[in-house]
Amino acid sequence: MNVRRLQKIKGGSYIISLPSDWVRKMKLDVKSGLKVYEVYDGLKIRPPVKPNLEKVIELGDLETTKYLIVTYYMQGLDRIVVKSGSVIPLEVKKELRELQLQCYGLEVESESFDSITFRVNVNLNGNLIESMRQFITKIENILNDVELLLGNFTDEMREDLLARISILNKDYRLLIRMIAVGVQRDDEINFQLYPKDVILFAIAMRDLGRFITHLMFFLREIKREELESMASNFKTLREIFILAINMFLTEDLSPMGKIREGFRNLEKGAPRNEAGKELVRMGSYCIAMMDNAVNKSVRLYDFSSFATSS
Repeated sequence: MNVRRLQKIKGGSYIISLPSDWVRKMKLDVKSGLKVYEVYDGLKIRPPVKPNLEKVIELGDLETTKYLIVTYYMQGLDRIVVKSGSVIPLEVKKELRELQLQCYGLEVESESFDSITFRVNVNLNGNLIESMRQFITKIENILNDVELLLGNFTDEMREDLLARISILNKDYRLLIRMIAVGVQRDDEINFQLYPKDVILFAIAMRDLGRFITHLMFFLREIKREELESMASNFKTLREIFILAINMFLTEDLSPMGKIREGFRNLEKGAPRNEAGKELVRMGSYCIAMMDNAVNKSVRLYDFSSFATSS
């Protein structure tokens, strides 16, 4: 570790020398400009490198191509070009265009016989915690309505819930994009969070994404004759979900025993049919959120006093 002393110069500013090895490695000289900006735990200094925000995909298997487009969107690219060695069939183009319905801000910029170009046009904010709270509130509202469905089942209510989960997946992809951009372009979007916390927010979002996927499977599998056996178990699931989520956000570890007990009851009490298995899988992601909360509560350095005073 190399500790360097601050020096005060005329006018009240402060300077610090940079390691000559680093300057040479970055191919800098005395006329070079550097980006200097504040992050949660200090200042970051780096050359003003322009990010590579475009990716080209050679059209092959359609499902693989669709998967890559959505993944590149979530990882922060602004322009995605799909190219083919021949004319792209109309049905293939139609399926590619429909990806606009799955990702906020994903738009078709241009087309030709053998290509289609997507541009991402969406604003991202730097308040990761509030964005995640809003996402969690939507999940909780859906869980509340699933309880109503189990008490008074109609196909119309189930279809409504499945449609809302589809929209929720769009929110999920946008949040993953926010995290990816904030980590890679932290001079533009700065979460002002402890670095390890950002990693754990990404892991928590992954677990929440899998939770809502299994919630979707549960809704597809549930049958009228299973409603009575599902109601109490689903209530248990909703309760441990709320406890685990609050534990992650507040870092109050006191609900750990209730969450573990609730999951054990879910494992014992859930029916052994497909819908019951989905309940237990959702419960396992509540345990994962509890683990994320415990990990998040441990920090080797405390920069909170500096962050508050600034």
